[in-house]
Amino acid sequence: MSFRQRVTLFVAVAIAVTVAGASLAVWVVSEHELYDQLDSTLFVKAQTGMHGFFGGGRDPNSGVVTASGVTSNPAIPVTRRMLDVANGSGSAYYVSLEIQDRQWREYVQPNGSGTAIVTVGPLWPTLHALSRIRFWILLVGGIGIAVAAALAALVATAALRPVRRLTAAAEKVAATGNLSERVEVAGSDELGRLATRFNDMLAALEDSVGRQRRLVADASHELRTPLTAARANVDLVREGKLPPDEVRHALDEASVELDSLTTLVSDLVELARGTERKLRIEDVNLDDLVAGIVERARARAPQTTFLTSLSPSVVQVDAVLVERAVSNLLDNAVKYATAGTPIEVTVRNGEVVVADHGPGIAAEDLPRVFDRFYRAATARAKPGAGLGLAIVREAAEAHGGRATAESTPTGARFRLSLPAMA
Repeated sequence: MSFRQRVTLFVAVAIAVTVAGASLAVWVVSEHELYDQLDSTLFVKAQTGMHGFFGGGRDPNSGVVTASGVTSNPAIPVTRRMLDVANGSGSAYYVSLEIQDRQWREYVQPNGSGTAIVTVGPLWPTLHALSRIRFWILLVGGIGIAVAAALAALVATAALRPVRRLTAAAEKVAATGNLSERVEVAGSDELGRLATRFNDMLAALEDSVGRQRRLVADASHELRTPLTAARANVDLVREGKLPPDEVRHALDEASVELDSLTTLVSDLVELARGTERKLRIEDVNLDDLVAGIVERARARAPQTTFLTSLSPSVVQVDAVLVERAVSNLLDNAVKYATAGTPIEVTVRNGEVVVADHGPGIAAEDLPRVFDRFYRAATARAKPGAGLGLAIVREAAEAHGGRATAESTPTGARFRLSLPAMA
């Protein structure tokens, strides 16, 4: 049974129960009102003393019964309960009974002096009215339930149309792998929001798959260069035709290429983790963290001068990831700074600023300097694969911050902004 059929069935059952309940209530109220009208008529007749026979003496109407069982109307059967009322030990009552093969309604009330007044009225008109009411309740209720079931099917079909569109889209994506598929959003209700979230999920998935494909394509290209160079040098050494000094040179070049390959693979792993990375957030003194990174950069580039202005700043970050990002900024500055010029490092209010005195960044390159594997024309002669700044941006975004770059008259300035603690 499909979901639409189940919804139709549940709605139809709910309506049927409601109609049945309402019909039962109508029946109970109708029965009570009709009996109440008949009982009121009998009560009034008893009070006005309408005794004797009507209809030629063949139909009982009313009479008087004594405590000893003597009755003025033999057509009315005398009962024990009737005698109790006559002798004062019982109270007035109404009862339905059969007299002369006909249905009657009887009212008995005490009359004093050891007698009781018995008033009888025909019940069959009331029973006939109730029978007609029951017939119409069953007929109208049955038609109502049938119509309600049909309407429930139509409502279920209309209400579940967005779900069918979602299902069709999901099945199409599963069958074709086309993540550009989207669902039409017809409203802002729960199903509309579900369709919107489904489209957002497909868009995110499409972007993620696209980035992965680009990453694989770019990585394969970048990995090929150092692998090819290292293999060529190793092959030359294996041939044994090179003099000792050239063998040493070939091995040195192979080692450099392998170091580059190691760095590239490490950067690729860092980027591939993306949003799946589990951050280890802790309170970090950003100024102390940057001071340590600068000291290590001085050790790697002793010919470079670093000027620091580190104000106390506490941030809640993953220290390892931020350390990697700041280290990449310093390595990038060292790579492009003009020889003999200082690199300025500033920390203030959760922001790290690294400025160099180099050629700066061309206007056409500014929007893409943080893209993976992007390298400006002036940077292609430099070592690296264009992943360092991409890691900086991802580190910033992982913490809810941002990374920006700008070109100044004296060089380039990079900012890593992180949410500072109040």
